Amino acid sequence: MEDLVKELKELEELVIKCMKCGTCQAHCPLYKKDFFEQSVARGKISMIESVYEGNLKDASRILKYIDYCLMCGRCKNNCPSGVKTDEIFLRAKSALRKVEKLPSWGKFVLKIVMEKPELLSRISPLMHIGLKFGSKQVKDDVFKPLFGLYSRNVASFAKKSFCDDYAGFHQAENEKFCVIFYPGCAVNYMYKHWGETIVKLLKKLNVSVYVPDVNKCCGIPAATLGDMELYAKMVDENRRLFKSLDAGYVITCCPTCSYGLFDMGETVAHETFDKKEMDILVFLKEVIGLSPKQLTLEKTSLHIPCHYNHSKDALLKNFITDISENYYELKDQSCCGFGGTFNLKNYDSSKNIVKNKTAEVREEKVKKLFTPCPGCAMQLTDGIIREGGEADVLHPVELIYRGLIDSDVSEDKTEEN
Repeated sequence: MEDLVKELKELEELVIKCMKCGTCQAHCPLYKKDFFEQSVARGKISMIESVYEGNLKDASRILKYIDYCLMCGRCKNNCPSGVKTDEIFLRAKSALRKVEKLPSWGKFVLKIVMEKPELLSRISPLMHIGLKFGSKQVKDDVFKPLFGLYSRNVASFAKKSFCDDYAGFHQAENEKFCVIFYPGCAVNYMYKHWGETIVKLLKKLNVSVYVPDVNKCCGIPAATLGDMELYAKMVDENRRLFKSLDAGYVITCCPTCSYGLFDMGETVAHETFDKKEMDILVFLKEVIGLSPKQLTLEKTSLHIPCHYNHSKDALLKNFITDISENYYELKDQSCCGFGGTFNLKNYDSSKNIVKNKTAEVREEKVKKLFTPCPGCAMQLTDGIIREGGEADVLHPVELIYRGLIDSDVSEDKTEEN
């Protein structure tokens, strides 16, 4: 207990910036659902203070409240005092995990996903077969397991991972830029077609692409489960890989991976980072200067992920309105409620958060819902099917690439074969 108090006391410099004004209440998806003070940043920070000030003796019981958080960052982004709530909660959780040990399923996730990515790649075919035969197909590439997983609708698991098929250097014919594409776990195993599309699209735009031999997780699942040492290790391993490759940019298509490796990653990394990091859509717009026009007449909309670089929100929205004249802006701009491991631990809360947004998508008869995040895509797909909606959830690059190859379909078919 003494060590725990000492470790939480080290957070005081960050904690005392919280003025307890309660602004975070208006932006916290969980507080808006529960109206429970311990759900929101202010309540969690008060509990941490109570421990190191000696007013709360049983510190271990606050872990469940600190852990009940989507880590969406909306409290930090809207805090008038600039409190780094995400850093406070991750470090507090790490300290509390020394008292309240990680459950078995959490240890399994960390052991396989973090420390044995090659093993996960080898068992990928078994998971693909298990999902095919142990579930009911409800939509293209979406299945509803017949047991476990709370009967959620899940994206299919690739027979072979993206890195297994695409690892290596993809030389563009007339190279103008060279990039490293970091796929992240969700694209490596579940949204493999996003990765395939991005490599093909970049090559078509004269950009050479490095794809890692093995996808090493960004480490965010370790951080959210309270293992900051393992998180830092994963950030460093990825940064060493990036430094070893002769490319000017690291391209991502998962805002949470980007947050884990570069934003929050900066606070735990021992390795320096010497390249520019960009989301694929920002790279296409700001570096390549791509401006695709009117690629669909269907009604479209956009979900902006919480971890997206919000200085680029206008760029993202303009990209979508450029490719679709029939654009509808969602009134519900809140978090989708996925939250990575939060979804595994609190599925009932998670699906209730997305309910209003997916109901709006159904009522407005949106046909294509774009989002540049695989985690959000999983959650929105599940919610839309539950709500009885028809919208397909897509990454914008899927439509952009189809538009570019319309005049050259035969070449694309040759590549796929």
